[in-house]
Amino acid sequence: MKQFFTVFKFELIGQLKSKTFIVITAILVVGILFAVNLGRIEKVFGGEDGFNFGKDEDTVMLIKNESEFNDDELLATFKTMFSDGYKVSLTDKTQDQLKKTVKSGDADSAVVIKAPLEYTYIVDTVGMYDADEQIINQAMITSYRYLAMAQSGMSEEDIAAVLGATVDSDVIVTGKDQTQSFLYTYIIIMILYMVLLLYGQFVASSVASEKSTRCMEVLITSSKPMNLMFGKVLGSGCAGLLQLVLILGTAVVGFRFNEKYIDNEMLKSLFGVPTSVAVYTVVFFILGYFIYAFMYGAAGSLVSRVEDLSTLIMPVTFLFMAAFLASVFGMTGGSVDGTLYTVLSFLPTFAPLVMLVRVCMGSVPTWQIAVSIAIQAVSVGVLGVLCARIYRAGVLLYGNKPKLEDVLKILKPVNT
Repeated sequence: MKQFFTVFKFELIGQLKSKTFIVITAILVVGILFAVNLGRIEKVFGGEDGFNFGKDEDTVMLIKNESEFNDDELLATFKTMFSDGYKVSLTDKTQDQLKKTVKSGDADSAVVIKAPLEYTYIVDTVGMYDADEQIINQAMITSYRYLAMAQSGMSEEDIAAVLGATVDSDVIVTGKDQTQSFLYTYIIIMILYMVLLLYGQFVASSVASEKSTRCMEVLITSSKPMNLMFGKVLGSGCAGLLQLVLILGTAVVGFRFNEKYIDNEMLKSLFGVPTSVAVYTVVFFILGYFIYAFMYGAAGSLVSRVEDLSTLIMPVTFLFMAAFLASVFGMTGGSVDGTLYTVLSFLPTFAPLVMLVRVCMGSVPTWQIAVSIAIQAVSVGVLGVLCARIYRAGVLLYGNKPKLEDVLKILKPVNT
């Protein structure tokens, strides 16, 4: 046990003192503090209206009416649909003239209405999340209905009552609202993916460096392989966990301190993570780190030169990427409670990301979460033992890259 703590202390302190660790942590913490305090800074130095970073103009939309719609009623409908941030007006320009107007930037878009249910939309650039066309469609349908009801003899009051009818509804969510949880789930998965990949590859690089410099031969004679592997992995893992807690803790505390100055609904949704999700994030981070760090460490012990490391760790990286892609596809496809996704949440290499997504966005029975955690915990122990054997035998593997049969021979029971 003394050997284990010696290795653990050495790895942990080495990580905490490394320039890379300090610089990355400092940059992220400072960046997060600036982001969450931006609203307060704007109020202090920019007055009540905040900073004026540039010209903030309304979006100009021109309407060319060539249909039987009434101009005033049509304009009123479009102004209602495009209310905030839009300047809508009628024009007499032709379609070709409108193309030139939009191209020159004098207008952001133009709509040429040729018939009650036919129009041409002119725009220079369509953004990825541009919903203007859908709003135009709704405005056209509303105008068409108004025209049809007016032609049938209905009074303006009756038409207004029909078109202005609203539905009162109450939504009772007994499980999870995936729309609300998607953002913070995606951010959590991205953070875990980057952190686990970074620290897993660091373990592999550290082991490979020790072997290439012959340090492994000295270490293996002075300490048991199990103590070396577990001490190295746990030391690096604690440094990674400390970094993650420091960064996320800064973000949470900074947000709570400046919440009244933040008007961004996306940020409010992101920091509205339930306590249970935060706890499970830490649990699955720890389990996922151990699972992949052991595999990365074993791969690192098999190389003779650091230059060969990328080839040996590639299968592990691909496996991790497959877990990440599966979690993302499940999130975006809304299939987090599907059969395939449920099965993947019990596979040790997929579970850290997939089960976490199910916890965040799905309705997962408690027993499934417990079984998944138990499977991962057992897998950590098994992988630790196997990787320690590979680490022990890896000191003797120099020269050519090891083949699969060489690795299988290593995994046979030996006396340690």
